[in-house]
Amino acid sequence: MSERADAIRRTVLPDGLTVITEAMPDVESVALGVWADAGSSDESPDEHGIAHCLEHMLFKGTARYDAYALAAAIEDIGGHVDAYTERELTHVGARVLAEQLPAAIDMLSEFICRSTFPPDEMERERQVIIEEIRKYDGMPEERIYDLMMAALWHGGALGHAILGTEDSVRGFTREQLVACWRRHFTPSLVIITAAGKLDHDAVTARVAAAFADLPRDGEGCDRGAAGATLPLLHEEEDGEQVHFTWGARAFPAADDRVFPLALADIVLGATSTSRLFQEVREKRGLAYDIGSYLMGFRQTGLLAATGATSPALFSDVIALVRAVITDLREGGITEREWQRAKTQMKSGMALALESTADRMRRLAQHQLTWGEVYPLNALLARIDRVTLDDVHAVLDSRCDLDQWSFVSIGPVEASAVRAALGG
Repeated sequence: MSERADAIRRTVLPDGLTVITEAMPDVESVALGVWADAGSSDESPDEHGIAHCLEHMLFKGTARYDAYALAAAIEDIGGHVDAYTERELTHVGARVLAEQLPAAIDMLSEFICRSTFPPDEMERERQVIIEEIRKYDGMPEERIYDLMMAALWHGGALGHAILGTEDSVRGFTREQLVACWRRHFTPSLVIITAAGKLDHDAVTARVAAAFADLPRDGEGCDRGAAGATLPLLHEEEDGEQVHFTWGARAFPAADDRVFPLALADIVLGATSTSRLFQEVREKRGLAYDIGSYLMGFRQTGLLAATGATSPALFSDVIALVRAVITDLREGGITEREWQRAKTQMKSGMALALESTADRMRRLAQHQLTWGEVYPLNALLARIDRVTLDDVHAVLDSRCDLDQWSFVSIGPVEASAVRAALGG
């Protein structure tokens, strides 16, 4: 799907609310999103999980609609709503036919601006979230990512779980929830994006009217402490496999060094031709799950290798992961790997523009990361400018295993983990 140079437009309203649209005249639908530049890392120490609780409670009633009527109003126009909370953002979105876009804007404004947070609904929703936490606690393949965050930002804003704990969820008051809403959804922190069959001026006018009730008296967000780095965290529990992640702090999302580091991540473990996948799974059959990932935040980032294997093979897998990362740092990557990684990265960016929802998300991600939306060609050109020397420089600075943190969950003792790491 091609890009028109004039398709993307941005307007900042007098109160600071930002509206960004991308016109796609050849489709018949629109993806609409409300994004708050605030999430779980913007919580106070005594309210971990409240941003996620707020996301749930936005759907539980307004002065005009109860919870059922809100859900029915969206379905009456054939719309589909989604919402989620991350460490640095909160999102509520909808997909509708283009003719229903004005109604969808009005409905999202009901969720965001006029929720009343009924006390009885809040008490019910506490238990729903506690059940979500209990489900999550039984999924080590998911918890391992939070454990990595806890190791790299221990005691800091990024280090605690998005869901919070059972105790913290039980302790929230309605007054705290309302205060969180006022902080996280003040106009200067809110971006509204839309992609599809639309007119920017009409969308902006509708948004300005519908979202006039955003809270104006919030104190803004305290971005929180950075936290300490722990070299090792292990949770011993029954199971068939040991889940592990080995990682280090990396660069902020807006840092130019993210581009060469993303290429290094592709070579390390992000694809089926990557070194970790080939060495651990394909050549030796030591694991089914093995790979790497890269994350970027406002002021920092994360590069990590991750996988799962049986207790009997755990030491062998860790030794092999160490060898792969060490060889990557000391020997660098080949020109063929570099070119393949560039092609993979560029293809991924292009394929991520195949739907209205993808493009709507792209608008928000670019604005939140760089403060503007870059056309695809500009990003492809940026990738092409990455040299082998750039990749080797970030590998040298970020892949010193003596500076990495290791986390694991599974049926081995902590002493066995330390032994596998050579400690």
